[in-house]
Amino acid sequence: MIIFAKWPGAWFWSAATIAASAGILLNNSIYFSSGQAPQFLLEKGHWAHEPWWLAAFYFHLVGASLALAAGTPLMFPAWTRRHPAWHRRLGYLYLNAVLWMAAPTGLALALVAKGGLWGTAGFLVAGALWWQTTWTGYRAIRRGDLPGHIRAMVRSFCWALSAPAFRVIQIALFAAGLDDGTNYIASLWLSIAASVWLAESFLYRMRRESPASIETHSPAAGALS
Repeated sequence: MIIFAKWPGAWFWSAATIAASAGILLNNSIYFSSGQAPQFLLEKGHWAHEPWWLAAFYFHLVGASLALAAGTPLMFPAWTRRHPAWHRRLGYLYLNAVLWMAAPTGLALALVAKGGLWGTAGFLVAGALWWQTTWTGYRAIRRGDLPGHIRAMVRSFCWALSAPAFRVIQIALFAAGLDDGTNYIASLWLSIAASVWLAESFLYRMRRESPASIETHSPAAGALS
């Protein structure tokens, strides 16, 4: 994955990220089964019976799942250079899944998020920045700014990864004995910090390597246009 370029053991971190993302996609499938209602919906109480909330939740679930599935291959420049047509298709799928499904509904769901004010604030920050970075990436490539497109889309995909990061951190803190309420808020904000750090550390490494390196590591042949 491009975001782990120059890391020792980059292949391991890429594999771990793919595994964590696959785990999220697999977990999301339980919300479409006909069995017992998942614990998350039970915890939402009366909100799980509100039509607007349920619509927002399922749109968010589908949009975020599509974004993770479509965005992951785009983080492998060698693959996208070999398959420019698929870069374009998956890029449009990712773009629309984030801009018109996952991010807007995430903002709506944030208003009644678990964790009170801190939970609402965290999800609002994540949703707004996910939308903004994705839109910035789209606008950049439309005006022919490839480096700007790459910078924005790396940031955007790192926001998509905040979901698997949240779950991994939550499991780790649970194993450490942190109570559920504190764990939830800590996991949320740590996953936000991880997303920002992952994107900005990659961009910093690329800038230090050389001014043109962001294009060298890019899948230019398949850019949206």
